[in-house]
Amino acid sequence: MSNNLIFESMKNNILLSSCFLAISFLAGCAGSSAQKGEELVIPTDLPPICRDIDFVANPDMREVCGVRKASRHNIAYKNIPQQRYLIKPSETSIVKTNGKLELRFQNSLPINLEGPITHELEFGLDKRLEKIKNTYDYHEITNKGSERLRIFKMGIPTDKGNKYDYCFRIPEKKGNDRTRSKAMGVNIETMSCTEFDRIIANR
Repeated sequence: MSNNLIFESMKNNILLSSCFLAISFLAGCAGSSAQKGEELVIPTDLPPICRDIDFVANPDMREVCGVRKASRHNIAYKNIPQQRYLIKPSETSIVKTNGKLELRFQNSLPINLEGPITHELEFGLDKRLEKIKNTYDYHEITNKGSERLRIFKMGIPTDKGNKYDYCFRIPEKKGNDRTRSKAMGVNIETMSCTEFDRIIANR
């Protein structure tokens, strides 16, 4: 009789332990899913040391890098800026806010990107660390009696498998070293790729 009681007690303990482990496992999965599904507001001017950090896997680094959880207002109005860097030129990225794309060069005003590319680039926490492997074709041309011409073409591939070309001109800086601050940038200008190709063909 006593042996049966001991056996029943052991069986009940095993069942309770199994139930506890199962509940703990499910709770852990739910917590992990909730953490992965949360929205974060990540500054678009992160210092280089913070750019390659996965803030979902490393929540302790959020405060140091200025990252915070998105508010209900941010989520409702979809105004959480999302960013992906290009491989070149350095410090160049594309930022998506409210469904619009901006191409951002260092020390230059943002340039709006329009057309099919706005629907073919994916953004989000899972894509943030994946750089866009664009092409970059830079030319510097100096003709006698004319200013130096600096132009470049960028081919931006999308997550849908397409590639779109964009062409730009870098104007000369105004003023001189005494009147121009070294921190001042040069606002890069757009140009047609037809004109770009013509200039390169006739140089």
